[in-house]
Amino acid sequence: MNKDINIAIIGGGIGGLTTALCLEYYGFKNYTIYEQAKEFKEVGAAISLWPNALHVYKEIDIYDDLTTKWGEMKSGYIKTDTGEILTHTKPKYDLPLVCIHRADLHSTLLKKIPQERLIPFHKLEKITQRSGITKILFKNGIEIEPDIIIGADGINSTVRKYIINDGSPIYRGYNIWRGIATLKDTPSGYSSETWGNGKRVGIVPIKDNKFGWWATINENENITETPQEMLKKLTEQFGNWHEPIPQLFESSAEIIKNKIGDRIPTKGWSKDNLVLLGDAAHPTTPNLGQGACMAIEGAFILSKCFAHFDDYSKAFKQYENLHYKRSAEIVKQSLQNGKMGQLENIIAVKSRNLLIKSMPPKLAMKMLDKFFGYNVTKIDITKG
Repeated sequence: MNKDINIAIIGGGIGGLTTALCLEYYGFKNYTIYEQAKEFKEVGAAISLWPNALHVYKEIDIYDDLTTKWGEMKSGYIKTDTGEILTHTKPKYDLPLVCIHRADLHSTLLKKIPQERLIPFHKLEKITQRSGITKILFKNGIEIEPDIIIGADGINSTVRKYIINDGSPIYRGYNIWRGIATLKDTPSGYSSETWGNGKRVGIVPIKDNKFGWWATINENENITETPQEMLKKLTEQFGNWHEPIPQLFESSAEIIKNKIGDRIPTKGWSKDNLVLLGDAAHPTTPNLGQGACMAIEGAFILSKCFAHFDDYSKAFKQYENLHYKRSAEIVKQSLQNGKMGQLENIIAVKSRNLLIKSMPPKLAMKMLDKFFGYNVTKIDITKG
């Protein structure tokens, strides 16, 4: 494909920025990233980067810039709310399993992109097409006519509405709260998930005694809370759980709340000169820690397809052929893991805990290796 082709990336999150850097890697420099917010930034929470994502960052020469910013997950536990250990694993892959502050990852990617390629405060309003020309209209009145449009605009994607139009995401019955806490007495490589009845807490290491955490509770999706109400709820719900869980909430400067949703995996990620990427294409619940990782994989595949094929329609088709099956499997597996973790029935919870406790840790990790140990940079772009 012509390396000078004009590409618009809608969305300046991790997926959008990674796409830009993958395009750069393959020689496509005529791109612009449009972000709806007034500035390019990320929220104050942690993000997991499994080896499958790090293979991409290593290939495009971002890996070394991140190594001082992350914490490695060296020892993982699943526990009950009393602290009983159901399983203990020590992941071993070619690359580490890490956790990083979302803002640190985002800013590292941002610094690699020329300033003139970053356009904030441009919220996509409408997509129109006449006489074979696709026009993008932003809420501020600015209109553009790029050769290719990549929709990296998240789970509520406007680009997806134009291409697929499958309605709103599916709420999965529980909300999630996230934050970053300082835990001085917790080992640096410690990570865990604690499963109760209809609620869970996860802890992952970042660096310098900083740990990212998340908590989930089965409840109505439309409950709104002030920061004080969130802190009160979390303290009441998890205050008697094992250490260090009760310490997490008070020691977090900010607590962020989101509802958990996804979509049923659907083919047809492109239309005319538009294509979807990341959560816009295959949104997933966070139960495998693969949301951002799959966007990173997708960014690499799409860019490699651009470099290999002579027109964008062929590139779009092969990108979906190569990425759909894997992303759909992750969406489905993540959904099932969430259902298991959020069980409320006492008998079902006891049965679940017994099952986890009886499963050899090596077997459990082997079942997940196909997700985490995958190296997309070795993919044969001509097959699929």
